[in-house]
Amino acid sequence: MNKNVKLGIVIVLVVVVGFLYLRWGPKSWEVQITGATGDGRDVQYRIETVEAGTSDTLIFKNSDAGFAPPYFKFDSARLQSIARRVGQECPNESVQINGYGLRIPWLSMFPNATSIDAPERCRMAPTESARLHQSADVMTARGIS
Repeated sequence: MNKNVKLGIVIVLVVVVGFLYLRWGPKSWEVQITGATGDGRDVQYRIETVEAGTSDTLIFKNSDAGFAPPYFKFDSARLQSIARRVGQECPNESVQINGYGLRIPWLSMFPNATSIDAPERCRMAPTESARLHQSADVMTARGIS
């Protein structure tokens, strides 16, 4: 085979593999969750965030990947619930969202969130968290550290 043809095939393969990795390779973003919208049926789940330390908005879609490798994601409703709870309980806390994909506005493409790494106190049920905050406020008011 001609040397130029081999070089051309190698370049095309590198570009294709690079694009596939950018599109479906794992990524992590440090963000603050500002909202979680959608019902998962008529309106796709979305997790609205602001990148930590900046004012740059980043929106994630939150959809099941099904049996599509390598993610096999089937828990978008649970992840949406965690995102809502973290956004309500710890709106100023930076969390790490893991996922894959690119944000390309003119194609309406969003990265897909696969997990949220947040402190346990932010993931607790609102009633439990509220109880902890109330007891901490009472202890502060009484001068107890």
